[in-house]
Amino acid sequence: MESSENKELDLIDILKTCACYIASFFRLIYKGLIWILRFMYKNKVKLGAFLVAGFLIALFVSRKDNLEYKANTIMTINLHDAYFFNDLISTLDSYCLNENKSLLKNALGVSDIDAKNIIAVKSYFFIDKLIDGTPDEIDFEKKYDHPTDTTSVRMKDRLYVQVIVKDTTILKNMTQYLFHYFSNNSILNSENEIRLKQMDENINSTNNEISMLDSLRKLEYFKRNKDANINMEKTVLLNEKEKKLYHSDIFELEHRKHQMQWTKEVNNQSVTFISEFNAEAKAANRLSQSAIKYMSLMFVLGVIFSLFWNFRTNIKDFLNK
Repeated sequence: MESSENKELDLIDILKTCACYIASFFRLIYKGLIWILRFMYKNKVKLGAFLVAGFLIALFVSRKDNLEYKANTIMTINLHDAYFFNDLISTLDSYCLNENKSLLKNALGVSDIDAKNIIAVKSYFFIDKLIDGTPDEIDFEKKYDHPTDTTSVRMKDRLYVQVIVKDTTILKNMTQYLFHYFSNNSILNSENEIRLKQMDENINSTNNEISMLDSLRKLEYFKRNKDANINMEKTVLLNEKEKKLYHSDIFELEHRKHQMQWTKEVNNQSVTFISEFNAEAKAANRLSQSAIKYMSLMFVLGVIFSLFWNFRTNIKDFLNK
């Protein structure tokens, strides 16, 4: 009985202790909030000045002649792999970052004005998380540069391509500009010519196979009529099986030939864009977005400045020790 009472007392003591810790935690939060409010009130002029500066920066960045529009499409790879084309597109983006508009102009075959209005050209890998050939994610953050998860791989047959421009009228010809850039690569040109030539040879070879099977089918037909057995019912069944076999083979070859012809017509370049570049409806650096970004940044800088200003004497004394 006494042991039971002791246990109950211990439990009550534990609950009281926990309640005290929780109460202390909330009191600490309350004091912290009060201190923050007092700090902001005392430094309202400085913080307000930093916020106004942030808004003015946002106004400058979001002026009409400086608005930036993002557009994207998916590019499928017909030659090499996504790594090869990612390097080529990264070269274009380096021209943009370094503001080397003359190299960008020559690479894309665009005018001086269009080159100035292209801000960035980027590509991102698709991630296949289940290794089933289906894209599950786009690696915008480059998290899979050094993947540790062996079930997630970069897809090698496609890329997500994004451009940032100041003038959306460029977008209607952007895929042609990229085709121009890729077509000036001598390695891609020669290999694509070989690919198309091999495709023609495969189509001709398939046509020859179809003609040969068709001839064999006709030959067998006449041979069966000439060498018909006495058991007509059995012969008919045998002949029907042979006839169906030829028909199935010819149908399969015809299907393969049509696929190759379609590929040659549609995917005759080193890459294929599934659509033109689709621009987002609103500018990436529109005033609302820029205001949130720069005012938040300037507010943080204002808080840091105010802390240094308020404790400047203590900091000076500490450094002079």
